[in-house]
Amino acid sequence: MPRRFEFNPERVAYFEKAGWEAYYDRRWLRAFWLLIQLGHEQFHMGWLTAAAAAIDTVRASRAFAPVDNDVPTATDHIGRFYEKARRSLGLKASAQALAALEMDYWVVHRRLANERAANPDGGDIEPMVQSLANLHAALFESAPEAMRRSAELRALSAQTVDLITSKRSTHVPADWRKVEDYLRQAYRAVRAERPKAPGE
Repeated sequence: MPRRFEFNPERVAYFEKAGWEAYYDRRWLRAFWLLIQLGHEQFHMGWLTAAAAAIDTVRASRAFAPVDNDVPTATDHIGRFYEKARRSLGLKASAQALAALEMDYWVVHRRLANERAANPDGGDIEPMVQSLANLHAALFESAPEAMRRSAELRALSAQTVDLITSKRSTHVPADWRKVEDYLRQAYRAVRAERPKAPGE
């Protein structure tokens, strides 16, 4: 199996969900540790590299978070993250290409979250699905149409996070469980699309 598919969907889903939860609860040290574990599990980074990559992600988030955000600086930091991921996994896509796709997802997600905040019934997630399908295709060296199911599920997880963070959730613990379940299914879908070895 190619290394880019050698991850445990359950563990990746847990680290990603728990990282979001810790971030929004402002438990910064826990969020940082979960980022390190996510880099180690999903991208096979050594622990020191995973820590450096987590710092890249934090810096990107700080640049992107304000209303008057700095997208070029955020993209530069995410590019540094993906350079580490490329070295760990031997990915074909350039770090710059992956960073641009990642930032497109961030920008689209924020726009849709703002639309839903203004109108809970609004905010079509299809643009986010398309953005994530393109990112997954580059990251896992597949085609966007093959990655669509994983993209749909990750978009649903992001939509559920927005429901929680906008204070519209009627059962926060249940919705966090839903976030993790969507992510688990998304990463299972990614692995299901892996190239098959002869005889499989």
